[in-house]
Amino acid sequence: MGGIILNYLDAIQFIETCQSHSTRLTIENIRLVLSLLGNPHNQLKFIHVAGTNGKGSTSSFIHSILSSEGYQVGLYTSPHLHCYTDRIRINGVNISQEEFADILYQIKRTLQPMLEAGLPYPAMFDLITLVAFVYYHRKRVDYVVFEVGLGGLNDATNVIEKSLASVITPIGIDHVDILGSTIEEIAAHKAGIIKKEGIVIYHWQEPAVEEVIQQTAKDQNAKAYKINQEMLQLLEEDFSGQSFFFEGSFAILPEVKTRMLGKHQLYNAAVAIETILALNHHGLMKVSKEAILRGISTNFWPGRLEILSFNPLMLIDGAHNLPGSEILSAAIKRYFPNKSITLVIGILYNKDVTGVLHTLLPLCNRVIFTKPNNRKATDPSLLAMEALPYQREVLITNTLEEAVATVLQSVKENEVTIFTGSLYLIGGVRKLLLSYFEGVMAS
Repeated sequence: MGGIILNYLDAIQFIETCQSHSTRLTIENIRLVLSLLGNPHNQLKFIHVAGTNGKGSTSSFIHSILSSEGYQVGLYTSPHLHCYTDRIRINGVNISQEEFADILYQIKRTLQPMLEAGLPYPAMFDLITLVAFVYYHRKRVDYVVFEVGLGGLNDATNVIEKSLASVITPIGIDHVDILGSTIEEIAAHKAGIIKKEGIVIYHWQEPAVEEVIQQTAKDQNAKAYKINQEMLQLLEEDFSGQSFFFEGSFAILPEVKTRMLGKHQLYNAAVAIETILALNHHGLMKVSKEAILRGISTNFWPGRLEILSFNPLMLIDGAHNLPGSEILSAAIKRYFPNKSITLVIGILYNKDVTGVLHTLLPLCNRVIFTKPNNRKATDPSLLAMEALPYQREVLITNTLEEAVATVLQSVKENEVTIFTGSLYLIGGVRKLLLSYFEGVMAS
């Protein structure tokens, strides 16, 4: 770990060097590093968010509501779409590259003697989590909305000893190599963020998952509040957004508007609203109904059924696992019935590749397999083998640039193009397409 981090590029190189040699640090080791940094996390007020799908969107809704009330609010999410600084934000603004590098250098100096004594290299997520703790403490934010990286129980973010609320979004089968092969084992990891005598807000789940959440809350003497499907009623929807009626545990909101598309986003918004109302009810913060409505209506979370072009119609969606692909499948049937669909997809090999493809391939007319910018990307030619039973038109590309160029050269009138399969894919595609359409508009 020799050398000095002078700038952002040095910081990125350091992170990637660590990632190539790293193992995930234990909670105990994370606590040790934080103690040497002055325990910045102990000075912060957290809303901790775990789940398989919807964590980012729900976190973003909560962040937007609190920002609308005038608070300084940190938002920590992963992975990033465009750059590492996307993960660490305050009121929608990324940490600066200069401050990111400066804090990382501080952490590097702290780690140096520990590494020499035999501590393993920290994983990339561990490092960036440490940066987030230090940054939010430096900026003296009022609240931090903190998204779990993987699981919950043993996640680097779970060094938090107290949180204002533990929020649990839909849980499904994912990361079975780490979290376990059964839904109950995975749920136990996610529910591991529930704190003693804390507050828990959770999205309705399958019975086995709800039993784990409820039992964990009981064991921790925590108060639990559940969002049911019956609490919401869709009022209106189109490509500009949707509105819904919400009746929660603490209030009725006759009309809530959101720019986010997909029925699942109504539930993500409802979990966020219930979280804020529960914290109001328990006297842990003060947020007006006006701020709640404003926060939900103005919130935008990129890469989730995000339309990048209306003519031709192109959108991206981070359906990176089986539950995500099922949500995307429902959205395709809802918004694009009888439309010709081109699916551009790349998937990481540690995901349920077969499950994702068999959910989405029956809905498309043409599929372009490609490769996300990640070392865990599945070879597109192997993905193409899964398409043989469906007798679809299949193309194979080895880079995102090639995939986007192929779409732009061959897109047909009235065709819908959807880029999906990995958050690493949609981040790259988003950058390429926005640059292309900005160039078209400029010319």
